[in-house]
Amino acid sequence: MRLTGWQRSMLTLACTAAAVQFAFAGRTQAPRSAAGLETAAPVRSARALDAERSLAASVSERRMVETVRHLVAVGPRQYGTPSNHAAAEWLVAAFREAGLEAAVREDPPRNWYEPAAWELRVKPDGVGAAPIVLKTAWPSSGAPSGKGEGALTLDSSQGAVCLTSTNPTPESAAGCAAVLFDGRVSASGWPGVSRLRGTWTIPVFVVSPSETAPLRETLAAGGSATVAFALDAKTGNAAAHTVVATLPGRDRSKYILFCAHGDSDSGGPGANDNASGVAIVLEIARAVAAAVKSGAIPRPAWDLRFASWGGEIASTREYVAGMARDPSSLQAVFNYDQSGFGSSKDALYVEPDDVPANREVVTLVRSVMADHVGGRGFPEHAASIQTQGGTDSYVFQPRAPGARVYPSVTLYTSAWEKERPVPVTEGFPPIKWYPGEPPGMVTVDGDAFYHSVGDTPANTTDKEPSNMGWCARVGLLSALRLMAVR
Repeated sequence: MRLTGWQRSMLTLACTAAAVQFAFAGRTQAPRSAAGLETAAPVRSARALDAERSLAASVSERRMVETVRHLVAVGPRQYGTPSNHAAAEWLVAAFREAGLEAAVREDPPRNWYEPAAWELRVKPDGVGAAPIVLKTAWPSSGAPSGKGEGALTLDSSQGAVCLTSTNPTPESAAGCAAVLFDGRVSASGWPGVSRLRGTWTIPVFVVSPSETAPLRETLAAGGSATVAFALDAKTGNAAAHTVVATLPGRDRSKYILFCAHGDSDSGGPGANDNASGVAIVLEIARAVAAAVKSGAIPRPAWDLRFASWGGEIASTREYVAGMARDPSSLQAVFNYDQSGFGSSKDALYVEPDDVPANREVVTLVRSVMADHVGGRGFPEHAASIQTQGGTDSYVFQPRAPGARVYPSVTLYTSAWEKERPVPVTEGFPPIKWYPGEPPGMVTVDGDAFYHSVGDTPANTTDKEPSNMGWCARVGLLSALRLMAVR
């Protein structure tokens, strides 16, 4: 979505800083229970909603698209890898350019693997046959470097490049010069990135069946082909680099955390999972810092922190383990994961809504959704979801007896690979939802490119930049409302 005209209108509104500041404070009292506790989010005045929309207009989907493209171009960005370090260095500079304090946290060293460069080129045997580059090819995680060529075969043959649809093992590939594996694909048809087990001495690549099908037909018809392969893979042991940036608030004893895991979860391109989340975190920082600097909004009541985890879950655990030594108190977490694409729906989700510690934050997020759903820059449909797990926000909600549990939610537009129905939590019905859903259920969208070679900007975030916009705007406004309520 192009926001150029909308952003111009935002600048007009922002010129009257006093009015906008008043609007953010201009809420009426929430309904209260007999015990005096708030039972719903405060009702917003029209002026407050206009002020929120003006701030939301400063969130740039174009910048988020560019951020995703840059991060994917750097590499998979996995724990401790050179691309993780390069991405962290770039993010620190970007946060500082936006006016924030930013630094790198080093998490404990781990062994890492990263493919640096590779190519597969097939030459069908025959006069005048042109070589074919297999564009979907991607090294399996752990595949060693190697270079050479061999005849393409469907069986394990000495010196051949072996094509298989079953999970390869060092034993099944004995004698092969390299292996092509086309048996693991995502819902989109792109090959899923695989992790090798055992000790390998030859390169292994995943390839889409769409590219290997003609090769299989050639072999079945009695033809032949030669495959040239090259893989430059790096290994090492190093600390993961987590980036933490801070926009100081008026009360520095409290803070809200916006975060996302900075690595490609699968080891593939990782555009939606999870360069999209990092792009959102950076864009929120840019938007709110610029608004504070211009006087469009007051300095936040508390610190706002922004984190790009060096490794999903692992780096988050390191951060939580060190929180006891932090003089500031965490008030809420807004996490982003798979927040830039959805295969079948245009909807925004927040989870989990069945954790008691989350009730206040989820209610506020839902109030933002309800107030702005269908508006320009906001989703047409929204829902809160029960605990699904599998992302960094849950690290802040450990299950160990007596452990401290923090309000921590994830905002996203797809989860896992395929859409699936989940039960609706009592009291939290979906907001302006699609008709025809089974009673008491809501469908969570999936990402057909999940954990695949196809999780590229061109296939995901370039197509639906509005998804990142929804997630950024709803999270930012929810955080501002939280600070106003408390």
